[in-house]
This record gives sequence, C-alpha cells and structure tokens, in this order.
Amino acid sequence: MARTRAGFLFLLLLASVSASAQSASGDFTFALPGASGAIQFNAKTSGNAPKGHISFTATQQVSNDAVDDSGGPGTSSQTATIGVTVDCLKVTGNRAAMSGVVTSSSVPGYVGLRAILAVEDGGEGSKAPRDGFTWGVYGNNAATWTPSDAEVPGDNGAMFSWLATDFEVPGDAGIQVGANAPTGVTCQSFGLAAYTLDEVAHGAGNIQVRQ
Repeated sequence: MARTRAGFLFLLLLASVSASAQSASGDFTFALPGASGAIQFNAKTSGNAPKGHISFTATQQVSNDAVDDSGGPGTSSQTATIGVTVDCLKVTGNRAAMSGVVTSSSVPGYVGLRAILAVEDGGEGSKAPRDGFTWGVYGNNAATWTPSDAEVPGDNGAMFSWLATDFEVPGDAGIQVGANAPTGVTCQSFGLAAYTLDEVAHGAGNIQVRQ
C-alpha cells in the first residue's frame, strides 16, 4: 500500500512539473503583403502565474491617396513598436497563445489595449515544416459599472474571484475567473486550432513551444 501511494504521489509530482514548465519563446522576422517587421517573445508558466514579454516592430506601407483626391500619389512607410507584458499563456501540442496588456508603444493609442500572439513550432532543421504566427491588438472591455441584484441589499457577488481548474488534469494551472480576471480578450478566448497562421520563412528566425 505504501509503495502504491508513493508511486501515485510521484505521478502527481511529474504532472505538476510538466504543467509549470509550459513555455513559448522566439525571435523572428516576417514579410507580409504591405507589412514587414520582427517579433521577439518569451513566456512561461510558473505555478499559477504566467509571465513574460512580447516585443513587436512593424513597418507598414500606407497609401498617400486621400478619399477627396487631395493627397499625394504613391505610398509611404510607417513604423510602430509595441511592448506587451504577458499575463496569460495557453499551450497545446506545438501551438501556443499568449496575451497581455500593451505597456509601451510608439503609437500612444495602443497603450492599455490587449494583445494576443499565437504561434506554432514547426520543429527544427531546414526540412521541418515552417513555424507560424498571428498577432492581434484588441480594445479593453473593462466594465465601468458593478452589477448587483436589486432584490438583494448589499449584493457583492460580482466582486468574487476564483481559480477555475480542470479536475481531471492534476496540476492544471487554471485560469482566473471573476473580479480579478484579466479584462478584454485573453489567450483563453479562442481555441488554438481556430487561428489562421502566417508562415515564418526558413532562416528568418525560430519559434519554440514546450508543453
């Protein structure tokens, strides 16, 4: 009986270590129609606290033509930089999504918004499938009012907060739910299979995902 119990505790320990070791990192350049740039990121889950940082730089071609034909012909280039503090990380297989708040940007209007970076690790070597990525910046839908039940004096249910975990997955890091949950979209908002990814060219950098 003691040996069986020790073996069970050992399996729980391995599951906990595996859950806490989830990570995604990368450094690559990209070239898409009308835009090119570079992304560096490093995110990991340590216990129940995902942490990390994303740096994004992009130069976009912008038309100089105005709707009323008053603008000059041709296009010009505009470069934007964004820094994101990661507060959410989701890893499934060779795909990962991470999200957080934009804490710095050359475009002031981006600061305070939410950003998501989803990536796929294609493997190592020139013959491996290409890595992939997609990126998005989203508005913050933080509530400006506190819901309450008018029929329950002093109702404060909206202020409760808890950690939701999968009972069937020992060591599941879980996600924050309720008053302390991140506002706006997070890495949990979409399934990893739902992302349409752009390819990273061979030799343009590397993405690594660890579950």
